[in-house]
Amino acid sequence: MKQSLDPSPLNLDKLFPFELDEFQQEAITALTEGKSVVICAPTGSGKTVIGEYAIYHALERGKRVFYTTPLKALSNQKFRNFQDQFCPELDQEEQNLVGLITGDIVINANASIVIMTTEIFRNMLYRTPIGQVGTSLENVATVILDECHYISNQDRGTVWEESIIYCPPTIQLVALSATIGNPKDLTNWINQIRKTAPGIDLNTDTVSLCKLINSNFRPVPLRFYFSSKTGLSSLLNQKQNALNPCLKSKGQQNQKRRLKREDCPNLITVIRQLYQEDLLPAIYVIFSRRGCDQSVQKLNSLTLVSSEESHALQYNLLTFFLSRNLPLQENLLQVVQIENLPLYQPLLNFLSNLSYDADLFDYLRKDEEAKIYLFQLLAKKCQLVRGDQLEPLTRGIAAHHAGILPVWKELVEQLFEAGLVKVVFATATLSAGINMPARTTVISALSKRTDTGHSMLRPSEFLQIAGRAGRRGMDKVGYVITVQTPFEGAKEAAYLATADLEPLKSCFTPSYGMVLNLLQKQTLEEAKHLLERSFAEYLAQLELEPEKRNIASLTTELTKVDIDLAGLTETDLFTYEKLKARLKEEQRLLKILQQQAEKTHRQKISPQLDKLNLGALFYLKGNRLKLRSPHLAVLVAILPGSGKSYDYLCLGEDNYWYRVKRNDVVDISETYLPLNVIKELNLPDLDTLPFGKSHKGDENCAKIHSQIRDHAFSLKLAPELIEQQQRINNIQEKIDSHPFSQQKNPTRLLKLHRQRLKLREQLHISHVRFHKLQSRQSYYWEEFLNLIDILREFKAFNGHEPTTLGQVCATIRGENELWLGLVIMSGSLEGLESHHLAAVVSALITETLRHDTWTNYSPSPEILNVFNYSDENKVSLREIRRLLCESQSRYDITIPVWLGLELTGVIEQWALGTDWQELCNNTSLDEGDLVRLLRRTIDLLLQIPQIPNISRYLKRSAKDAVTKLKRFPI
Repeated sequence: MKQSLDPSPLNLDKLFPFELDEFQQEAITALTEGKSVVICAPTGSGKTVIGEYAIYHALERGKRVFYTTPLKALSNQKFRNFQDQFCPELDQEEQNLVGLITGDIVINANASIVIMTTEIFRNMLYRTPIGQVGTSLENVATVILDECHYISNQDRGTVWEESIIYCPPTIQLVALSATIGNPKDLTNWINQIRKTAPGIDLNTDTVSLCKLINSNFRPVPLRFYFSSKTGLSSLLNQKQNALNPCLKSKGQQNQKRRLKREDCPNLITVIRQLYQEDLLPAIYVIFSRRGCDQSVQKLNSLTLVSSEESHALQYNLLTFFLSRNLPLQENLLQVVQIENLPLYQPLLNFLSNLSYDADLFDYLRKDEEAKIYLFQLLAKKCQLVRGDQLEPLTRGIAAHHAGILPVWKELVEQLFEAGLVKVVFATATLSAGINMPARTTVISALSKRTDTGHSMLRPSEFLQIAGRAGRRGMDKVGYVITVQTPFEGAKEAAYLATADLEPLKSCFTPSYGMVLNLLQKQTLEEAKHLLERSFAEYLAQLELEPEKRNIASLTTELTKVDIDLAGLTETDLFTYEKLKARLKEEQRLLKILQQQAEKTHRQKISPQLDKLNLGALFYLKGNRLKLRSPHLAVLVAILPGSGKSYDYLCLGEDNYWYRVKRNDVVDISETYLPLNVIKELNLPDLDTLPFGKSHKGDENCAKIHSQIRDHAFSLKLAPELIEQQQRINNIQEKIDSHPFSQQKNPTRLLKLHRQRLKLREQLHISHVRFHKLQSRQSYYWEEFLNLIDILREFKAFNGHEPTTLGQVCATIRGENELWLGLVIMSGSLEGLESHHLAAVVSALITETLRHDTWTNYSPSPEILNVFNYSDENKVSLREIRRLLCESQSRYDITIPVWLGLELTGVIEQWALGTDWQELCNNTSLDEGDLVRLLRRTIDLLLQIPQIPNISRYLKRSAKDAVTKLKRFPI
């Protein structure tokens, strides 16, 4: 594109013939000023425009740009897009403008724009002194890190951190990220890294510091809906910040019972809702490959495209299968001429120029059987796709997941983007950056299976999937539909739609390759300094700061309390508090003993109560009477009670009337008041007299209540009560004579003492948390040192200098570089023929398989021999693995040591030339899994010729193996 090479100022109107959003303009201004940027914005908001401007800006100055992505598929997609965008006419001058490096593919490595995986970029930096611009970065002005939120990825986040740490701070950095919870933390960390890079002088060096551009703007706003059996409803309220009140009652009912599957909308119901509401095309997310494939089959009677769209799909399919494939064209015509003669002429006319020929598609429309026959024949002959995937595509329905061949997935993406495919059933991997927007995203469930069982989606995962909805320039609104399931409903969906995003975290993990590559150019102290610059360390420091402040605050408060308690010994405070606590406990025991004694005495006097006469004197006490101590009273009348029981009307020594039950009497006097005295009393109104203490007596009563006191008698105390009271008296005497009791306000001082004890406990907890966070900081360095010890144990290090084995391990890129290096240097691979070598290498990168994985291909004896050598001159791979696993276990290192024998026969057969269809028929692996296994094997084989200190034979065998494996469709 000529304008990209023009040194004149960039014309934004010409580059971007549409109105730029505010955050895009802000980012472009920052880039023009030479600043780096961190862009955090929703999926589909136009972050790519900023990356494209960075490229134009660099090219305009005659500089180069590196564009990194987390996935090879993304790199390949960007490569195609940038070829179309920056050199559409493919002029000779521009053919080398765009390059691609993904490990197994290298195209125009010295191009002005190079797209690569982030691992490739990190590997380049390994070969460059930290903070410096080496030959691999020569003339590079800008590095664009697409999908930068991958820094939180458990398996690959470390690569992103290393890339940012090692990247020279003079190079402009463009970090493109989805919305995250802590964008300032990411930006501040990058700036800290750049300011403190080794060899950088901020006074003389031009350091490109980052500016945060954080935007929640979404050009196509999202609207959330909920699909139930009764139809589609708005998920959220009018403010879009809480659950729609109309759905609350349903949610509350469903919480009481788990829904049955028949109470939830089935697939046909949801698709019908989408079709009726004009919400297609849609990405229908299902968290399993099998679920995606089964959903395609469930729609076997449904057509979602018009006749014209069906013709366009068929044309694209025929072009896809037959373009530039003359052998397949000839084979197809031969078979059709024999088996389906009427189809022969329309097909021949089409193949003569591969243009849109109405005759063929009119014929296929009229003859459905001929259409099915043709596409089934194509699927069988070309080996690119299964027949059960091909026919639904002609009706606008497709699946998209890792088990499908990449080339077929790319076709599905293109047809979906063109609006010809109406529903794609996809796993969540589709949300990982592939440019495939839709009008609607359907999320079939809010939980998914993980390594530790089923778990709910995180808000960021939910938003990443939902963000695919809404096509800029085509849709005014993007629709996100969650579906009622037996396990989740509207309440859970509304929470995910409105929840705050979780902060970006670090998954930084040292590896053997990191250790070896750093120590080849750095001292141990310098390596430690680099580890301290990780995002993990930065976040740990952020957590330490509030804990430091908390410790300081608690220490200050504790000091003030210590001053107030100055002069008082800890022993005095402790013994005084202990005496007070003991007094309280003894008083509690006295109360219990009193209750027990009263109960016993009541039982003893119970027979006497039946013989009481008027004028009897007794003591009252009971819960209804609210009397703290026994109260003397005279019996004035016996009243009928409930049932067969009766009540006592009494006049108390306090001149108050009491109506009591027999259980309220605790002791009886042997003396009586004269009956004539009792008869002179004016009784209260018995109909309204309540239980317990009532109103005061009159003047006559007042004359008598003094006589009641004259007949007071001592209650008989049980011996245990007397002993308990004596204990209490003894403790009280000790308290009264204690030095602390002489203080002005002992209660206040005791309260301060308790406050001091509480502050000390809080301070201890805070210190423990602080040291725990500090230990997290040192954890990475301890793991780094443990890796060094293991490397020394296996003679990969001599002191801190890599040995020959160490140099080999440093060259290799894999999950466990030491394991791969040990195998390569063991001699086990020497002398193997290329097909045997390919099979053995595949075992080194094959992860643990599902229990139901099978294949009809067994490994050959030559392969088995490598795994189980009995030759004393060679160590078997199993023995090497056992020794390494034992060593890693001692140091608590969990880096995997793969050795999967099960699929080596499959790899060997492919290397020997077995047909693709035959290979697939003899294993349970999906085609996509087979491609991935073969490509990973090729990746490792491609590295072998680059490894120093190995034989020419092994290098040649590895190259031959790559040639045999790298055939269509790999």
